Amino acid sequence: MKKRTIIVGALVAAAGMVTVGGLAASGGAPTNPEAGPLPEGVTVVTQQVYDDAFAKFEACMNEGGAPLTGVRVVGSVYDFAFLAQHMPVYDKCYVDFAPVSFQWQIAHSYESETFIRYRECLTEMGIEPGKDADTVLAQVEESRMDVRKCFEPTMNR
Repeated sequence: MKKRTIIVGALVAAAGMVTVGGLAASGGAPTNPEAGPLPEGVTVVTQQVYDDAFAKFEACMNEGGAPLTGVRVVGSVYDFAFLAQHMPVYDKCYVDFAPVSFQWQIAHSYESETFIRYRECLTEMGIEPGKDADTVLAQVEESRMDVRKCFEPTMNR
């Protein structure tokens, strides 16, 4: 994967987190109508609920002949890849995992690679990073930092 693709992907993810962070800050539990409802009986997404939902998602992908590759945990969020030709299987399998994943990622956004980079950049600028995602986002905005530079290799910053 080229460096530019990684940076663009990180910026897209950061923009998504900013949007989601703003939604979460507006009050109430974060919801995503496109993600659908949580599984029956689930009101809070715990580590166990998240792990179980991911296991079901992964099993569905395997059963559909579309195994996940490069599965790893980044922060506390599952990261994975699959071949583009398996997108129809992903679309079918992700439906049940989406609401759980959405709520888990909102709750753990501070631990994401994006926010880790933001905190590093703020520290390099002499700003003590906030203790939650909303505060860090406000600091990033107030500092007017060039977030693209946060995703460049350290020696280029």
